[in-house]
Amino acid sequence: MNCIKNGINYQRYIPLVLFILLVILAFLLIKPFLLTLFLSALFAYLFYPLYNFILKKSKNRTLSALIVCILVLLIIVLPVTFLVKTLVQESYVLYLGAKQKLSGELFANCDHPLCQSITTFVQDPDVNYRVQESVRAVTNLIIDKGSEFLLSVPRILLNMVVLLFTLFYLLIDGKAFLNEVGHHLSMGKQKYNQLLKRLKEVIGGVVFGYLLVAIIQGTLGALGFFIFGIPSPILWGVVMAFLALIPLVGTGLVWIPASIILVLDGMFQNSNGLIFKGVALFVYCLIFVGSLDNIIRPRLMSGRAKVHPVFILLGGLGGLFLLGPLGVIFGPLILSLVVVLVEIYRAENHTRFKQKLN
Repeated sequence: MNCIKNGINYQRYIPLVLFILLVILAFLLIKPFLLTLFLSALFAYLFYPLYNFILKKSKNRTLSALIVCILVLLIIVLPVTFLVKTLVQESYVLYLGAKQKLSGELFANCDHPLCQSITTFVQDPDVNYRVQESVRAVTNLIIDKGSEFLLSVPRILLNMVVLLFTLFYLLIDGKAFLNEVGHHLSMGKQKYNQLLKRLKEVIGGVVFGYLLVAIIQGTLGALGFFIFGIPSPILWGVVMAFLALIPLVGTGLVWIPASIILVLDGMFQNSNGLIFKGVALFVYCLIFVGSLDNIIRPRLMSGRAKVHPVFILLGGLGGLFLLGPLGVIFGPLILSLVVVLVEIYRAENHTRFKQKLN
């Protein structure tokens, strides 16, 4: 009798075990494309208003989704291809320029005592070797990453196909998918709508309040470097855009030293033109690059997302190590979404507690 009971119990758990195994296998199957699927969902959220606009005009869901997918493809492929190519070229030019400066005189035609002291210090064989090794290491890193990108084109194309295919159906069936998820979560309609509202606020705050501002800061920084004659402006613009995503760091880590070096170079060479360029670069970056954090970012976020800077910092750095460059975006999003779920859970428990008291 016990054996029968055990047999019945064993048979009862077979479907559960099979389901768990299938879930694990399904996760392993989609694991290589998880980041691509997250990116596809993010694009679907960002371009859904455009999809709706085109749908109203065309009255055809397939055509509207196809147009948006083609637009996304162009937005990704054209700038990224140009950017990688330019970064590799500018990195190599920067390395050659730095090597030439360090092997010759750091400040040409300079008789100032401070200039001579700096040149003597840098020309010290040990210091010169370490500086050149650092420059070479950074440059090689950028060149290697660019080369890896070019060599991994087949894998990138595969991920691009997955991204566009998923994006196409998320645009068409996105609302139905969200309704189905809400049904399986067994949440009340009001609570689920509240969750979706907070998720939209968080995504909008992180993407528009941080990513968009960082891109604008990097673009304006690169433009300023180009105007005032700083070598490799696109490379430094990308570096500034990346630093703008990290709280407490910011773009000033690049443009402040660049401005100081220009001013010092002008002082050492008795060149008023270089001094003016250094001061003008500082003023330009202070007004058009550094101030965006306090002007544009709050307006884009509109105080709705309520994303704490700690989550942006930890999420960005943790995401960078875990997911690579795209982790700078998805890290803060994941941490912020966890906070949203905790908020809803706390609000639900608080309501239950009040009901018990009453």
